[in-house]
Amino acid sequence: MQFMGSLYIGETFTSKEYEIIRKVHNRQIVTNLYLIVLSTNPDNMLDLIPEWEALQKGYPKESLKVVGIANGKKEAIGMVQRIIEESLLETGSADVRSFLRQKWEGQACR
Repeated sequence: MQFMGSLYIGETFTSKEYEIIRKVHNRQIVTNLYLIVLSTNPDNMLDLIPEWEALQKGYPKESLKVVGIANGKKEAIGMVQRIIEESLLETGSADVRSFLRQKWEGQACR
């Protein structure tokens, strides 16, 4: 699992960003955490994954590219909306996958 360098972070987690990333890497539970990841399905832009699901043994974590973390599903949906709006403003397109891949390139992952 890789975390984008300029991670989108929900308001609740702003001051706890590094602690949350450390806990996820160490497979510790963070209550109500949702991961916003680039979808591995080419028909989708992003996936919202509850952290407890990503911690399951058989879950394919290695290929996950986390672009955001949110406290709860409602905050995660709002964050996806924010990412789409940002993509539209900066590129004039709703191609969020390309927008985020461009942001990802050249950044150090965590």
